[in-house]
Amino acid sequence: MKNFHFFSKIFIFLVLFSSISYSYFKQNDAGQEVFSFVSLFQSPRNIALENANAAEPSTDPGISFLNPAALRVPEGQKNNLAFYWNTGDLSENQGLITYVRALNPLILQASYGWISYGDIEEIDENAEETGKTHSPLSQLFAVSAFIPFKHIQVGVTSKLITDKLTDDSGDRTALGLAFDWGISWISSSARYGFSLSARDFGAMLRDYSDNDENSSYAMSETFALSAFLKPRPIPRLALYGETTFPRYSESALRLGAEYTLSQYFFLRAGFSRTWLDISRDFKELFSSASRPGESNEVRLFSLGLGYAYSNFALDYAFSYLTQGIGLEHRVGIRFAF
Repeated sequence: MKNFHFFSKIFIFLVLFSSISYSYFKQNDAGQEVFSFVSLFQSPRNIALENANAAEPSTDPGISFLNPAALRVPEGQKNNLAFYWNTGDLSENQGLITYVRALNPLILQASYGWISYGDIEEIDENAEETGKTHSPLSQLFAVSAFIPFKHIQVGVTSKLITDKLTDDSGDRTALGLAFDWGISWISSSARYGFSLSARDFGAMLRDYSDNDENSSYAMSETFALSAFLKPRPIPRLALYGETTFPRYSESALRLGAEYTLSQYFFLRAGFSRTWLDISRDFKELFSSASRPGESNEVRLFSLGLGYAYSNFALDYAFSYLTQGIGLEHRVGIRFAF
């Protein structure tokens, strides 16, 4: 056990050092974020709560994509298998498969995600079809580890990202590597807690063109502060909040709530808005002057339902997308054994 703690601390230090030194403080081309689709790989529960639930431990494997330090397995079980799938106006076919294994005191997770955008007809500079059809495909391969300590919990994730646009001569699949880490503290009553996490600290390793030059750009590189509270007067209610600090985009506020309807059913709701948009909303309330109509967030709010019985769980999330983009539906199934 002594050696385990020693080597786990070294492992955490190396991951944190590599993610910070290689990505965040590396002078990439500022303002040019790549592989932004990685943030779309979320479970229905995360989306229903608008990703505000990173601070609370969860047996939903999707929590590792917000904070790997919150990853847990159902009590008395060692394995957890989850399938997530969503469809909507942003993608026709998007899914995520995760497998979690408890190796006391470690918890390990392997994940694979894909986004299929459907068949897209190629159009030339004259807006005429060329007769070629392309089927873009984005993929994610991730490995996560949860490590418990006496007073805090720590988790890390490594990600390999691939993105294919076309099959034209000279084009190729782009590759990227990223790291996540999270640190959580939970009160002895488990009624409230806090976390600090870093997501998608990485960069492009190989670009989309097979030429003599290889461009490299950074990913979103986002810090997030999260918290949760379970009020004593309403023991069935859990409240979540998070504020994000991305490197290349606006900071955002995320709020979520989960209410236990019965022993097996859960009702969820979430709201997401950038701080810039919130300030504009307040200005609109107190001024007759019009403000820009654009939004910095794809989703405005989400709703969801959950069912959990024994070692089986089923989740659903519905999201309203901003600026008339459309709707999004997500479904998830989990099995523990």
